[in-house]
Amino acid sequence: MNPNAKTRSDQMIRARPMGERSLFDEFLDGFYDVQRRMRNRPRDVWHPPTDVYETDDDIVIKMSIPGVNPSDVEINCSGKALTIWGRRECANPGEVRTYHQIEIRNGRFERHIAINRPFDPTGAYGEYRDGFLYVYVPKAPESRRVGVSIRIEL
Repeated sequence: MNPNAKTRSDQMIRARPMGERSLFDEFLDGFYDVQRRMRNRPRDVWHPPTDVYETDDDIVIKMSIPGVNPSDVEINCSGKALTIWGRRECANPGEVRTYHQIEIRNGRFERHIAINRPFDPTGAYGEYRDGFLYVYVPKAPESRRVGVSIRIEL
C-alpha cells in the first residue's frame, strides 16, 4: 500500500465546532425523545379521540372518554404540552361468558397534546360531562413554563 495514499477516514469531513444549536439538532432531540417515550410506553395504551380548539379566552381540549371514572384521570402540564392519561376498566370478567364483538378500548389511555400558542397552565381546570373531558387552559400574552397538575370538576 502506498504510504502517501489517503485512506477513507482521512477523506471524511471533520465535525465543525459546536456553536448555536441548529434547527436540525432540535429536530433530532425531539425525534429521539419521541422514540424513547415509545419504547417506555406499554403497548396496550389507547388514544381517545380528542379535539383542540380556541375560544376568546381559552384553549379547550375535548376528549371522548365515556365510561371513565374522572378520579381515574390525571392531567399534567409540562413546558408547552399537556398530558392526559387514565384508565377505563372493562366489564367484570366474572359476568362475561363469551365475547361476540369487541370494539371499545379498555385499559390505560394517554394523549400528549402540544399547545402552540402562549398559555397559563396555573389557571387551567377540567370538567367531565356526558362522557367528555373538557380541559380549559387560559390564553396568555406569553407562556409560563411551569409544571402543574390540573383538577377535574364534576
